[in-house]
Amino acid sequence: MKHLGQTRSALHPSHALMTPETFVRTALAEWPGSAVVLHIAPVIGHGARFVQFTAEMPAGAAAQASALGYQRFAFVLEGELDVQIGGETRTLNEYDHVFVPGGLAHTLTARSAARIAVFEKPYEAVSGLDAPTVYWGNERQNSGTAFEGDEALIARKLLPDDPRHDFMISTMSFAPGATLPYTEVHYMEHGLLMLEGQGIYKLQDCYYPVATGDVIWMGAHCPQWYGALGKTWSKYLLYKDMNRHPLAMQGNGL
Repeated sequence: MKHLGQTRSALHPSHALMTPETFVRTALAEWPGSAVVLHIAPVIGHGARFVQFTAEMPAGAAAQASALGYQRFAFVLEGELDVQIGGETRTLNEYDHVFVPGGLAHTLTARSAARIAVFEKPYEAVSGLDAPTVYWGNERQNSGTAFEGDEALIARKLLPDDPRHDFMISTMSFAPGATLPYTEVHYMEHGLLMLEGQGIYKLQDCYYPVATGDVIWMGAHCPQWYGALGKTWSKYLLYKDMNRHPLAMQGNGL
């Protein structure tokens, strides 16, 4: 009963679950005319090192590159989006995505009303490695691989497996009843958006029912496990930092 303040949303030092009925829209200067739901930012928990938000763009709304030069990964949830980078313009549709390196000018224009999942972070440069380049893709055209040999659990990497990248975006798809093979504990943090279906997520010592539209933040070393429920496949979009020494990442928050 919403009028009694009931919600599945929860915040703990190691993790958070945010459900759609608790989302609050705000504005960002780079996204004029769009309603922005800022899900994850450094003020959460012990301080995330990235930002995750959903931009709700009316037709004709346009967004510019991050004013602070952050890298950006944009994933189209609904609608059509024209992406202009340099002299090239591409139209992205549902589950299309683009990675734009930090500091590269670009424009995202909603051809029709659109919802966009966005991840941004400062780039962690490494001596001897060039910065990554623009990358385009479509999640549904990505065949993926069986996670640890389990054909009921398909992992799809949406960025190249390349040491130039300091984070990875992927999707994980689960057949009904499929689960992660074990509880994971690792130094990487996650931002997660439930794209399809429903299931149970274990975070620390808590078990949460989750469904399409939910967002999860998992801090470093938070015990985590997922099992799919229902009669259809479930899928989530997942951010994780990678390819960088943990000590080098200290002091590089947003």
